[in-house]
Amino acid sequence: MTKGIILSGGWGTRLRPLTCTLPKGLIPVVNKPVIERQILLLKSAGVEEIVLAVSVMSDVIKNYFNDGKKLGVKIHYTDERHPLGTAGAIKLAEKFLKDDNFFMLNGDVIINFDFNEMVKAHKKYGGIGLIASKIVDDPSRYGVLIVEEGSQKILKFLEKSEYHPPGENYGPTLINAGVYLLEPEIFKYIEPEKKLSIEVGVFPKLIKEESMFYYPISGVWKDIGNPEELLEGNILLMNDIISNFKSQNGNLIHKNLDVEGKLKIHPPVTIGENVVIRKDCEIGPNVIIGDNVYIGNNVEIKDAVIYNEAYISRDVKIEKAIISDNCLIHDGAKLIGNNDNLILLSSYVEVLEKVNLIAPSNSSITVCHHEIVKEYTIKDKI
Repeated sequence: MTKGIILSGGWGTRLRPLTCTLPKGLIPVVNKPVIERQILLLKSAGVEEIVLAVSVMSDVIKNYFNDGKKLGVKIHYTDERHPLGTAGAIKLAEKFLKDDNFFMLNGDVIINFDFNEMVKAHKKYGGIGLIASKIVDDPSRYGVLIVEEGSQKILKFLEKSEYHPPGENYGPTLINAGVYLLEPEIFKYIEPEKKLSIEVGVFPKLIKEESMFYYPISGVWKDIGNPEELLEGNILLMNDIISNFKSQNGNLIHKNLDVEGKLKIHPPVTIGENVVIRKDCEIGPNVIIGDNVYIGNNVEIKDAVIYNEAYISRDVKIEKAIISDNCLIHDGAKLIGNNDNLILLSSYVEVLEKVNLIAPSNSSITVCHHEIVKEYTIKDKI
């Protein structure tokens, strides 16, 4: 029976301040933690046993998932007391994974494709490993695959620092999508308690032995390495879910939404459970609102993600922003980002009445957890 391991121990430094109070793996994506969505995808492919490789805020992740029973799977945990790299992390879990092949996932990727098809491809091609791949327009931040079409063999695996196209002109390129299907023989190539990257220290050896193949995936794939990509990934996945549900109105709205008076919704919009929206509000497009959120009169929100338990008072405007859980936005505040730079509030932030947070052209505005924003003045840097 195929198993799974999700690497969920990173600091999420580039996602700060969102990851100051929440481990990267629990960052909400369309109102579910990113690794919960990965677990459900694994479950849909018949995976019943999953290892979460944790380190940073491991207690928070363990308290959320426990033994996995609420999701219908069995979850084991491994704790990295010091960084071991991607290969070292799975070596720690060898006792759970040694009896059959297993999926290995990076826990910071938004994905939505059929894992069953990847299992079928692995059976067809054989080998020790199968790498999910995706074509992206700018491969400069990813590992690149040089492949033999037809046989699906990987000829070379290039880390991002090794790939230099002629004239540095990056174009659509096949990259490593951070999802692998591996045979337990992989453990023979990994020394215990040694820091090692599987992409650098193991895959090149397997490629020389002609034991690595690739599987081009369709469907949603988005790395959430930074807040801008996190917002884009939320919107991308929301659109995909809506299209699969064939929603007639283009939205995902919980049936117990409490609306008072006039409300304009511009699809696509997702609204969670126990949300209250007062009169004369305008929501959307591209808005995801979590559970137990209150929104006062005459509020405008677009291109934004609002986490659970937020309270947004009247006459507030929010655009190009990610608002973490339990934030309080007072009357008349404006939180306006732009296409390149967002407004990012960590948990329990309070923005006082009529404060304007307007992102400049060269940097996002970030507010750390439990801060009270009384005023904000910023000028573009030269």
